[in-house]
Amino acid sequence: MRTILMEKRDGIAIITFNRPEKLNAVDSELRSEFLHALDELEVDDEVKVVIVTGAGSAFCAGADITAFQADAGKLRGELSRTLKREPQRILAFEKPIIGAVNGIAAGEGSQWLLQFDLMVASERAKFAWPATSLGIVCPYGIIRLASEVGRFRAKEALMTSKYLSAEEAYQWGLVTKVVPHEQLMDAAIELANQIKKMPPLSIRSIKEAVNRGLEGYEYSYQTMLNLFLSEDFREGVQAFVEKREPEFRGR
Repeated sequence: MRTILMEKRDGIAIITFNRPEKLNAVDSELRSEFLHALDELEVDDEVKVVIVTGAGSAFCAGADITAFQADAGKLRGELSRTLKREPQRILAFEKPIIGAVNGIAAGEGSQWLLQFDLMVASERAKFAWPATSLGIVCPYGIIRLASEVGRFRAKEALMTSKYLSAEEAYQWGLVTKVVPHEQLMDAAIELANQIKKMPPLSIRSIKEAVNRGLEGYEYSYQTMLNLFLSEDFREGVQAFVEKREPEFRGR
């Protein structure tokens, strides 16, 4: 694997997104390797809990926007093959996943966190679902965030693309705890150690029961694919690349 690192220690697996020069932005390779790692860990009976974090200063800054400059039809086709499977695969993963959020978590990165089971955040962490500023949406965020933080806060975060500090995320109920940056992995491992002592069948049942209410992705997934064909999306991407304010026209 080239874009993630994986370490196993005493019943805990640690996955590290490893594109620090790109703030661990998600390209097709990182996405594929992450999902492949989950496939591998799910059948490893020695692993009881998984921790996911990022190398460098970011957890995951979202999708690699430069890839969005491709032909819209081609891009839509590629994403239709991955976006639908992605949350289903993560939610169906039978073991607990803890997000150890070391820095910026945005877009696809923050959506993955909503699919995990627990979050521990460094005091340097920031959270956002900013696809709106590109003329699209975070498809999982628009159906999941409201159930976590309430519909008014969810609308504020999604409609403004605002960044939440670690403390705000904690106050909104997204984060299990906030710790000093240098204590992040110790805190995540401590939590993993507590969980791994519990009976695996009970842990799996809890995860499945709590996750039963996570429906509605089919609508938001199709919405996302349709928005890829809009003029506003092309303008949003071009403005991002040119580092200017976009001019959206509702087309």
